[in-house]
Amino acid sequence: MTLLPASAVPATPVGLAVDVAAFAMHDGELRVLLVQRGELPHARDWALPGGLVMSGEELHEAALRVLRSETAVELEPRHLEQFHTFGEVGRDPRGRIVSVAHLAVLPHGTVEVAGEASGGHTLGAGWLSAHRPPALAFDHQSILDRALARLQLRLEYANLALEFLPETFTLPELQGVHEAILDRKLDKRNFRKRLLSQGVLTPSGERRTGVGRPAQLYRKAKNARSAAL
Repeated sequence: MTLLPASAVPATPVGLAVDVAAFAMHDGELRVLLVQRGELPHARDWALPGGLVMSGEELHEAALRVLRSETAVELEPRHLEQFHTFGEVGRDPRGRIVSVAHLAVLPHGTVEVAGEASGGHTLGAGWLSAHRPPALAFDHQSILDRALARLQLRLEYANLALEFLPETFTLPELQGVHEAILDRKLDKRNFRKRLLSQGVLTPSGERRTGVGRPAQLYRKAKNARSAAL
């Protein structure tokens, strides 16, 4: 077989895009922020927020831009990272588009937003179940699956679960975040023993009162490993 020199092979235009899997907690469930597409292809289907990267724009800037423009979310993510590149041929019927996927954790209490994107590219946005979402457009189910796997891995060597909570929280609330991300129940005694031995938490000196025994409040220790690692 004769190989053509690189200069003789016609170049295929490739678009660079970002897609964002943005997570938050709501009513003890892990939610992902999805948009309902308003145009072809996949009109009226749900999808992750995403779009092409503009000239001179950094990838994280593009991720923040599409998140805000397509969902009306104005709050800064507590955590944002690139986690995988999706470039399979045919993943987008409009042409060859390579997407750099981002994982975002939005602050506690942000599951109140749903907005219409400027320009009419989406019909709206909503926080839906991360583990049991509706059918998603393009290859976005694969992106979401990999984002969930990344999020679960982060529980093992970083403190990403803490980014889902307010500044002070109870141990049951933190365990609830772990269970929501892993999509399974954890043993209460073993969870607390392992977590308190890691030195990532410090008592806040306050207790939450209510029904039953007042609960000790904790906060992230100053020397705890950053989730951005």
